[in-house]
Amino acid sequence: MDPHELLHQFADRLRAVAQDAVEGLVHQLPTLGDEPSAAGTVLAGRLLAVHDRLPAGNPLVELVREALGDLKAGSAVRLHGWRRAPQAPIGVALVLTGPSGAAAGRAVLGVSPGGPVFDIVVTPGAALTLPPTVTGPWRAEAAIASPGGWDTTFGPGTPPTTPGGTATIRITRTGRLAAGMTDGPGISVNGLAVAVTAAPDAPPAIEIELRELNAAVLPRALAKLVGAGESSPLAGGSEPVTVTARADRDNGLRFTRTGTLRVPLPLRLNTPGVRTRGAALELTLDGGEPRLAVSVSVTAALPGLPLRASLDRAGIDLPVVFSPERLGIDPHRLGELFPDGVGTELTLPPVSGGGVVRRTDDTGYAGLISIDLSVLQIQAVAVFRPPAKGAPTSFLVLLSAAFPAPGVQLGLGFALDAVGGLVGVNRRVDVTALRQLVGDGNADRVLFPDHAVERAAEIIGSLGSAYPVASGRLLVGPVVRLTWGGRIVSLSGALILELPAPVRAVLIGRLLVGLPDPVVPLIRLQASVLGRIDPGVPVVELLVSLAGSWIVGLAVRGEMYLLVRGGRQPEFVLSAGGFHPRYTRPAQVPALRRLQVDLAPGNGFGLRMEAYFAVTSNAVMFGGEVQLDATIAGCGVQGWLGLDALFVFDPVFAFAVHVRAGVAVRAFGRRLAGVGLDFTLEGPAPWHAFGTGSISVLFWDVELDFDIRWGSPPAVAQPGGRDPLGPVREALGRSKSWVAERPAAERTALTFTPAAVERLARGDVVHPDATLRVSQEVIPLGVPISRFERRPVPVQKWTIKEVTLGTPRPARGLPSLPERFVPGEFFDLTEDQQLSTPAFVSHAGGVRVGTDGVGLGPGHRVADGYETGYEPPLPTRQFSHWPGLFRHESVLSRSTAERLRRWRTPLAAVRVRPPTLSVVGAHDLSPLLQDVSLVNATADAWEAVREQLDDPRAAVQLVESWEQRA
Repeated sequence: MDPHELLHQFADRLRAVAQDAVEGLVHQLPTLGDEPSAAGTVLAGRLLAVHDRLPAGNPLVELVREALGDLKAGSAVRLHGWRRAPQAPIGVALVLTGPSGAAAGRAVLGVSPGGPVFDIVVTPGAALTLPPTVTGPWRAEAAIASPGGWDTTFGPGTPPTTPGGTATIRITRTGRLAAGMTDGPGISVNGLAVAVTAAPDAPPAIEIELRELNAAVLPRALAKLVGAGESSPLAGGSEPVTVTARADRDNGLRFTRTGTLRVPLPLRLNTPGVRTRGAALELTLDGGEPRLAVSVSVTAALPGLPLRASLDRAGIDLPVVFSPERLGIDPHRLGELFPDGVGTELTLPPVSGGGVVRRTDDTGYAGLISIDLSVLQIQAVAVFRPPAKGAPTSFLVLLSAAFPAPGVQLGLGFALDAVGGLVGVNRRVDVTALRQLVGDGNADRVLFPDHAVERAAEIIGSLGSAYPVASGRLLVGPVVRLTWGGRIVSLSGALILELPAPVRAVLIGRLLVGLPDPVVPLIRLQASVLGRIDPGVPVVELLVSLAGSWIVGLAVRGEMYLLVRGGRQPEFVLSAGGFHPRYTRPAQVPALRRLQVDLAPGNGFGLRMEAYFAVTSNAVMFGGEVQLDATIAGCGVQGWLGLDALFVFDPVFAFAVHVRAGVAVRAFGRRLAGVGLDFTLEGPAPWHAFGTGSISVLFWDVELDFDIRWGSPPAVAQPGGRDPLGPVREALGRSKSWVAERPAAERTALTFTPAAVERLARGDVVHPDATLRVSQEVIPLGVPISRFERRPVPVQKWTIKEVTLGTPRPARGLPSLPERFVPGEFFDLTEDQQLSTPAFVSHAGGVRVGTDGVGLGPGHRVADGYETGYEPPLPTRQFSHWPGLFRHESVLSRSTAERLRRWRTPLAAVRVRPPTLSVVGAHDLSPLLQDVSLVNATADAWEAVREQLDDPRAAVQLVESWEQRA
């Protein structure tokens, strides 16, 4: 569900209640004149006189009375009349005035009928405070300030505006509030708070805090039966927890802890036969009505039976009502929340298994079944979505069959452990979702998931996100798992093809090594793999993640990546562990996790090592860092050592290394002493070192900056590059640099013979409407270059001055043809530019020239006649007797032409129906008489048709039926 849609539903209902409230109050108020104290201010003519008290009204009015009192004389907040504009209907306003009267400023919330329309007006320079006002269990306080004044309007059809000041309004209620049945199920809170905030740098927001929320999903009698206790009517409920919901224009309505419409509750129930697997508080919509739901996932086992059942997200829900009769949760309309999933498991050797059926978030359905037959384990996952909102019917099926140990032996210690396949109709591959699965080490969810019934929700969710709905796309591919050494090494892989054109291929894999025993390994190395091949770009991409690996309890992480991309944005990237911190990643290249090992046995000692290495088309980089943390109770030593290096071959070897190191002594969480060094070393010949060193002892800090150079430049100067003229002339002399492009559409109906098409392709002849492309990839045109083939050359700029094709013409007005160039080949790049410049940039490489003015060869006649051929009739079918034993048998003989005809597509029988006529209106072609038949076009026949109309004098015309308006 969309949080913005839910907020929209709440806002519409609240506006309806506010409209009813203001209309009821206006009818009870006497005729009020202008407020005298508003003269000379922005409220003049808008703020009307004060009323002595708050009249009775609908639940919203009574809620204001409970929180702020009767608004009598002496109250900080009073009720006034309000006219937002001349001739506008009378409304009401809540006015907060400073303690010294109107001179200290006013803050007004005006509400007018007809929407309603809300006005917020704060007089310039006002800084108002509502001291804590206690009315029974309610407490209200506010602080409003606007140095330059605040005057804004919001309501239906008004654009959002930036607040002209700051406002914080907070209303709290103490005491227990409950909804539901007395003995459960139900929910209760021990107080609530509502906070409204607004500021110029943030959108206005409302936060509702439910304090000490307690939820019960079982009646007291049932809770006692399952052993959950009976100490309170909410037996079997969760421990109290505080939940906050926030509503604003940017993010909609959601819970602050999760940022979604669902927040988990710490409900734990673990009794003989019954166990909860999670609970949550949710905001939902049912038939357009907002509802507050409490859901729980439960697993139950029947005593003495090998059967276990589970329910996912079953529970209760209560409507959130905003109406003139009621405001808040309606406890009398408690409803049940139908479970999203139902599952069963059977353990009855030699056969065991289970299955799950559940609803998906996109109004579809999914099912999972896993059966162990001892000789074979079969598993199937299916996701189905019926047609909805213009999307077609789609389904996805993942099937697998696993063989018992040791599998099907293949030789050399290898065994075939499992096989399967994936088929999807109207589904596509989402590389971003698959990349997330691989990066988190969860590739097994879409390959051969273990404990499938228990993990049904995450498996189905991962399949749905990795292969979303896409009209007209088809997925198909095999899934295989191989093992070696008695399953010490396990390799799972799937090759998924996305069809039809453009065809894409995706490789998903998982390599798992467990030593010395794969069941209880001391060393577990897991490599999740995602590969992608897209010939249409073309692109080859490979991502490997080590997430989920460890060595004797020490975590091993990191990612490796390869990208080879052509087309309009060519790129080459090879990285293990990420990139230089200042390097700008190319487009669509993900951020990679460092190769990392945590040596953290605990007991106050930690050692982390991380590294990276990367090669791109214009830079080579590597780096790493070692962090030491040896502290106990905040006392100990911390140290670090790191470097980031960039190497350039330009063609003279050069490098730059950034080194950072330090050590600090800490006591009770505070630093006592420390030494740090941060410097950069560049070289060789000459060498250059610069940076900062620091010493810290207690409250004394000293820093020292240094910049040192030593050594001599190379004795031999860097050789210069050759003159680009020769390579440019050679490139333009090649025939492939000159291309005659045929027009996209022909001017005439003539078509070319195969021989003519072949000559056009060879370039022997040119189409008379062709355009000429001349382009080269040796140097970029129109920009100054200082290098050629990475060697320095005098700064120069190359352009095409003139093109002679029939008649000379200047090249300035001709369209340029972009080509891709490597920046390091032609421009001087600083270290930062080498890290941030794209691997390839676009510059002009040529121009496109029209053929106007070109001399054409002599014309010649072409044969434009044609012949009509007729196929001879097929011979009649003949029966010949079988010359064998069964004389009464016969066969149907077919000629070669008849056999060929069997495989031809039959021609559709087309018959042209005579057109039907209709009488329609002359102005809008609306039908008046259908299927009109005229004997002839005489005036008498037309008058006979007119007499059948309701208005014989109407302006009509006669058209064919297909022309009339539908």
